[in-house]
Amino acid sequence: MAVKKFSTKRVRRGGEEGHDNSERWLLTYADMITLLMLFFIVLYALAPHKPLINEDFAQTFQTIFQGANLGYIIQEKNAKGTKGMMLEGKQQIDPSKVLREKRNTLMTRLEYRLKNIMPQNQYKISEIQDGIRITLFSDTFFPPGSPEISPPSVPFLGKVAEALSALPNAVRIEGHTDGSAVEGDRFAKEWQLSTERALSVLNLFFSYGFPEDKASVAGYGSTRPIATNATPEGQAFNRRVDLVVLWDKSQM
Repeated sequence: MAVKKFSTKRVRRGGEEGHDNSERWLLTYADMITLLMLFFIVLYALAPHKPLINEDFAQTFQTIFQGANLGYIIQEKNAKGTKGMMLEGKQQIDPSKVLREKRNTLMTRLEYRLKNIMPQNQYKISEIQDGIRITLFSDTFFPPGSPEISPPSVPFLGKVAEALSALPNAVRIEGHTDGSAVEGDRFAKEWQLSTERALSVLNLFFSYGFPEDKASVAGYGSTRPIATNATPEGQAFNRRVDLVVLWDKSQM
């Protein structure tokens, strides 16, 4: 008896034979990949993680741009690694540093102005406790034993007055003598001569528009020499007038 064989192939509509759907596994694979991706997204969302920008770093820049209190970041090393710490504190301005910068600026301005007014051998500039001292040598500006300003020196002193008028600082004019060429009561005459020299410069300053409320005078006779009186050269240095540009107006 003959056995009739049957084909396992499916017959499509229209009499055509079809093939098994061998690509059905791709659907299952895509579903699995999608589930895995969702799984890792959930894990990433739930797990703690470091921010992209360190908080201390961000706080430092925020402090700088907002002008807030400035702190300092210190790196503290321990067994767990390096940790940043923010020390709170105000950025305090050092008053002594600010004062020093202002004084240096004033000194520079005076040196520049005086250099353009008169020869450097006719003056000396230095910093003292009360302010900045400008020494005008009297062998150039005053005849020996006289409080009168020599005519050639008037334009120079006038330019000095104009330069100092532009400053907010008060000026103390100090007169000095060399302790010689004074008749009569020597010490009294020296004090008088030194004060009269200071007054002569003061009156000249006023004639050039120097403010009266910013000026004062003092006479010291021969009590503050800057050189020996044993030589003519030393006497020339001591025969002088000093202009002290004061730090504080109360020092007038």
